[in-house]
Amino acid sequence: MSERTRTLRTLRTLAKHASRGVCCALALAAVASTSLAAQTTETEEHYSETPEELVPFRGAGEPYSIFFTDPPQFRGPGRDKPGPSHFEDVAIGVLVPAQGVDLELGQRMRNGVELALAEANRTGGYREGIPFVPVYRDESQAWGASANAAVDLTFRKGVWGLVGALEDNASHVMSRLLLKIEMPVVNTNGSDPTLTEHMVPWMLRMRPDDRRSGYRLAQKIFIEDQHQRVVVFRANDRYARMGIIEFTDAARRLRRPIELEVRFQNHDTSWDAQIERIRNVDPDAIVLWGRAVQAGRVLAALRSAGIGKPVYGPDRLLDPLFLAAAGPAAEGLVVTYPYDPQRSDSTWRRFRGLYEETYGEDPDATAGYAYDGTTYLVKAIREAGLNRALIRDRLFFRREYEGVTGTIRFDATQNNISPVILCRVENGAFVLEGATTKDSAEGAP
Repeated sequence: MSERTRTLRTLRTLAKHASRGVCCALALAAVASTSLAAQTTETEEHYSETPEELVPFRGAGEPYSIFFTDPPQFRGPGRDKPGPSHFEDVAIGVLVPAQGVDLELGQRMRNGVELALAEANRTGGYREGIPFVPVYRDESQAWGASANAAVDLTFRKGVWGLVGALEDNASHVMSRLLLKIEMPVVNTNGSDPTLTEHMVPWMLRMRPDDRRSGYRLAQKIFIEDQHQRVVVFRANDRYARMGIIEFTDAARRLRRPIELEVRFQNHDTSWDAQIERIRNVDPDAIVLWGRAVQAGRVLAALRSAGIGKPVYGPDRLLDPLFLAAAGPAAEGLVVTYPYDPQRSDSTWRRFRGLYEETYGEDPDATAGYAYDGTTYLVKAIREAGLNRALIRDRLFFRREYEGVTGTIRFDATQNNISPVILCRVENGAFVLEGATTKDSAEGAP
């Protein structure tokens, strides 16, 4: 933030107090101290740590006001409410998809929650003889089911916090309700950048959102790989519609507006018309955005049609289901990923080994962030006691949290802004960008 912006803010604040007799000397001193602070602080991070070249309207001068600089506050009552005197366990509600296209992701998310609660109970539970227990609800039964489930979990099941939901539609519906039921929620796997921008003081997110993926892809495609003409081929659903926005905005800011955006339905089995439109544009590269299985089939169709242009995508494509659906067509694909699955630190190696021993497979980001989110909620409950307002305060208290997925860094909206990495498909496996298959094959999700 510039010296001018700081000074204007201070003057507006002081003007509000002028009628209350705040002296001119105090006003001048405050302005002087603001100017000094501006001189001693060379730069300040942009919202969500947006790269300088991708800052919106960066050539239009200083903004009059900057949003999302202060964390959301809960100023209501309840912090002095005593907890229950007699209870046998501490319930945590979990919203996961138990059917439909996200069933597999829902199971991985459930695995992460179960493993976290098992670890919490192994280390003493809430306190001696009082375990944490999960209470599951299906978020995917119908539109708005998550809100009904949250009410049921709050008032009938008496949970002390919620983990979920996976699908952003469900999370957005539930976020509006949280202002009424005042229930702390740890969102572990939603990716819609707008989710925490509601500034609802009851929900935070553990996983880096699609803004992080979109910006990193834009840097890779337009700056590092020097592509000029890019086409977007995405699913016609909310996940892809909201996920691609930051990438297309970034492309425009880099003066490389998207040449064409075509869409597919998740139930489609043929994409001949869309592929022909892409062929007519003759792009340098293609960005593919959708769920893993359908996106894999779309990529296979592109390659079968003779379109061999480089393809890029978001982190949800880094999935064994995608590789199975795409087959050899996946070779060369570049995707983002929210953390380095090849880290050698003891925390990650222990979690990975425990997960593999329990479930017979390597953990992916869905499982990892479900584990971290549940562990974070457990920590808050232990610190605050059985009082939802105080639990909320503990969840919003930290700016950083060390989880099995690495360092989780929260911005003012309590959204994880940790940097994402790039992976590519090489010899049928995902490897870290810049590594060899031998270096990175072990442990890749």
